[in-house]
Amino acid sequence: MDIIKERDADPSLLEGRKVIVMGYGNQGRPQALNLRDSGVDTEVAAREGGRGWARAIEDGFAPVGLEEGARRADILLCLLPDELQGKIFGETISENLREGAALCFAHGFAVAFGSVRSDRHDVVLVAPKGQGSMLRKAYVEGSGLPCLVAVGNDYSGRAGDIALAVARGLGCLRVGAFRTSFREEAVSDLFGEQAVLCGGATALVKRAWELLVRKGFSPEIAYFECCQELKIIVDLFTEKGFSGMREMISGTAAYGGLKYGEKLISKETERAMEEIFDRINSGEFARDWLEKSGRGGELERLRGAERDLPMEEAGRRIRSMYGNRTGDTEGR
Repeated sequence: MDIIKERDADPSLLEGRKVIVMGYGNQGRPQALNLRDSGVDTEVAAREGGRGWARAIEDGFAPVGLEEGARRADILLCLLPDELQGKIFGETISENLREGAALCFAHGFAVAFGSVRSDRHDVVLVAPKGQGSMLRKAYVEGSGLPCLVAVGNDYSGRAGDIALAVARGLGCLRVGAFRTSFREEAVSDLFGEQAVLCGGATALVKRAWELLVRKGFSPEIAYFECCQELKIIVDLFTEKGFSGMREMISGTAAYGGLKYGEKLISKETERAMEEIFDRINSGEFARDWLEKSGRGGELERLRGAERDLPMEEAGRRIRSMYGNRTGDTEGR
């Protein structure tokens, strides 16, 4: 894949155009700030009286309501939660966003799985590969986060160029972007979250902790070894690759990990990963999430069950020893 850089984008495509950032949360706030700092005419649309509305005012914006934002937009960055995008598009955006305006997303979910469809607008994806706080931090430091760009509908004939101009304004093209499709981004992102990042890895940590405690080891020692030190290893292989990480750790750790760690991934585990992929790829997961999020309760039940795990109590004690250095956000 070719890496797209700043020289490949035309920032003049944003000149004289009103960019509305709809939603002022994890991605909305940093994207609005980065675009404004890049000289783009940027406004915020949010739910009046909500946390995002108040935060936007604190940051020097004069936010408008969702309907007004849709009416004013030449380019609308739809940065609302996945589960709300289809509903708000149908009820608010579709009838108010002028024909020919551009609709930009930071995640492919709503378009890939059919919650949002439009043949009257440019539909593009600019997906920074990291949390919003990281996007803002990198921008302020003069760098950026890589991103993925895609075109779902090219109404104007220049939808791809508009996506690159937005990516440039966010600071992403300082480091580079890759082309993808809405579906490739959405399916791979969900699979990575469920099979590895937010699902598989955490499940493995929980089971390892439970085993050590069951064998008579203290909860705190088990937490150190199975969870707290995980970040050290992830940082190493993120920076240096797996082989580079092996060179940085002890021979004992490298030998044990290479010799026996792979045995954890059984044929049953591989089949379970295939099932996760098939559920996402078929759209079953998207339908399930949209249904459960609409009824409410299921996600909070799952969060509550995890919050009450004995491992979490041990973790709170360990994290308190590190102060703010662990990035603990409890109580926020």
